[in-house]
Amino acid sequence: MSATLREIVDAALTVVGEVSGAGVQQYEEDRMREDAIRAFDMMFTKYEWRQYLQWFTVSLDGVLGVPATDSFEAVRDFEDFIAVHRDGEMKRLPIAPTRLNPNTLAVSGSRVLFWTSLNATNANYRKRKLLFYPAIATGKVNVLAKVYPLVPPALTFDWGDVLYLDKNLLVYATAYMTLSGDDLNAGAADVVRNLMEFLCRMTPISRLIGKNVCDSHNGQCISKKF
Repeated sequence: MSATLREIVDAALTVVGEVSGAGVQQYEEDRMREDAIRAFDMMFTKYEWRQYLQWFTVSLDGVLGVPATDSFEAVRDFEDFIAVHRDGEMKRLPIAPTRLNPNTLAVSGSRVLFWTSLNATNANYRKRKLLFYPAIATGKVNVLAKVYPLVPPALTFDWGDVLYLDKNLLVYATAYMTLSGDDLNAGAADVVRNLMEFLCRMTPISRLIGKNVCDSHNGQCISKKF
């Protein structure tokens, strides 16, 4: 069940109050709002949430090897691109090997063969992000990417914005991030982590929180550092 940022923080404040015990202290709403956003960002980065996936069809410029239009401003990072296909084809295009010399592909014609990230210092990176080889390739590609729900020019979420992830996971993740940064409530952070392990047995998504990993095949939680 999704929830607004306000609902997540209010619920996380309740969790913190319930588990803090003798080490309880007051937490500012603005601080927990940032914790909630960090919790959302952590989960968003680590998992291919279907509700945030989007297909794009873009044309190649045939000169620089970049999309011809500013299509990817809402895609935050190269790691958020899931797949690239030639237009209408089922087979995925491979990501270019790191040591591939693109100049060796100049004789390959206009059929796109590989894709990779633009250099982050490139003026086109913010809105186009992808680079295709050979650079002279033309035509269209179909791109599946994870789209961040903060629409430019907005810089941060408002209290009324809805985060379309499981509410309980975001609530416990927010509480965990708040308590884990508080030396007075280290034991309370462990309590919240145990609650997240319980959630792990019901959904694999909680593997993204802290060190807990849920094996989607058998529902067992193991410890792993990311």
